[in-house]
Amino acid sequence: MNDIKEKLRQTGIHILTLSRNELYVSMRFLDIALSRLRFEMNLSTRSIGTDGQSILFNPRYLMDTYALDRVFVNRCYMHMLIHNLFGHDFSGQGKNKDCWNLACDIAAESLIDSMTAPAVHVTPSDYREYVYGRLKNEMSVLSAQGIYHYLQEHFISEREFDRMRRAFLVDDHKFWEHEDEQRPQEQRKQNAGDWKQISEKMQTNMQTFSRDFGDAAGDLLMQLSLEHRPRPDYRKFLQQFAAWGEEIVPDDDSFDYIFYTYGLEHYKNMPLIEALEYKDVKKIDEFVIAIDTSESCPPETVRLFLEETFGMLSDRESFFKKINVHIVQCDAGIASDTVITDRDEFLQFMEDFDVSGFGGTDFRPVFDYTARLIEEGQFKHLKGLIYFTDGYGTFPAQRPPFETAFIFMDKAYCDRLVPPWAIRLVMTPEDLKKGNEG
Repeated sequence: MNDIKEKLRQTGIHILTLSRNELYVSMRFLDIALSRLRFEMNLSTRSIGTDGQSILFNPRYLMDTYALDRVFVNRCYMHMLIHNLFGHDFSGQGKNKDCWNLACDIAAESLIDSMTAPAVHVTPSDYREYVYGRLKNEMSVLSAQGIYHYLQEHFISEREFDRMRRAFLVDDHKFWEHEDEQRPQEQRKQNAGDWKQISEKMQTNMQTFSRDFGDAAGDLLMQLSLEHRPRPDYRKFLQQFAAWGEEIVPDDDSFDYIFYTYGLEHYKNMPLIEALEYKDVKKIDEFVIAIDTSESCPPETVRLFLEETFGMLSDRESFFKKINVHIVQCDAGIASDTVITDRDEFLQFMEDFDVSGFGGTDFRPVFDYTARLIEEGQFKHLKGLIYFTDGYGTFPAQRPPFETAFIFMDKAYCDRLVPPWAIRLVMTPEDLKKGNEG
């Protein structure tokens, strides 16, 4: 019995080694990723899966799949590499397990279906093309985060969900389980960090030698570039909404010490010139903060966004002493509007803060409401509107008469079909904290 198991194990390892070699010859930028995973037989699964360190396989599954078509084994190998490169197993904490597993499989398969490399190329089925087209009506890039939001926010019957799951099912995700005692949290974090470094090196290699592989990698380089985009500085971002104004503080830049000391020396302590008691500065004066209170924006995340903005409001280098800030809570309509004119009012607002809404999302009412405030004279020189949202909603058809920025609190900022006139910024809670600490 042990001899049979050993022969099955060796056969499975041999098949995976052949697949790894074929992927390497076809797409050499995969070299580091391909060398990362070990091969281990695991009879607790009927198919194959990865825990980020190994490929765990059932040899019967590998032999049957390889006999059918070795390209399917290559695609399966590539599928698991994509899971690791984009941290799918580590990013699913707190999410609906079934929706997240399906979202990750669709994202991985859509990338592979975009590749023209002979080692993995198979013409997608009509049903897959239908699903891709349906998703691309809502997002421009099929990332796992974006697909997950789509699955959560759109009604999909149990029958249709099961059909999608079967159409994109490739590997066994049970090795992702976060409660697995054999994979302590610290070890998982280290593993996720290692794969992040691998994906960053792969992106660099692909950018350097992009001409060598042409379209063989499909959309992989684009998605890696989105995954590793530079982290924004929220403080600098807010400065885009600053305006020139006068502030009552000594203007040291315009003060001439020569005339000042000359007067003190020759006219009995009477200076010929004194520093101006005001100066022109560029700070934030008037703007609108729109908070998307639909169910997809958790209240704790909304509170963090406001707290970090409040931290910058307390900084006299960024805001005038007297301001005119409207905090508008909205979903499919306007739920509330709180006017803040100074630091104390902002502090009181945060103490009494409560999220209102939890309906659908429509961005247009906020823009109509802000335009009405301008017409009523409640803004003298509004610099812009910041919309904190997940990005899923109906955008205005025309550009508003003020600058608009959409802040997305996840990684899928290019998944949204955002109008070209809008400023787009994707942030995580860690980015906000870093900006305030800076």
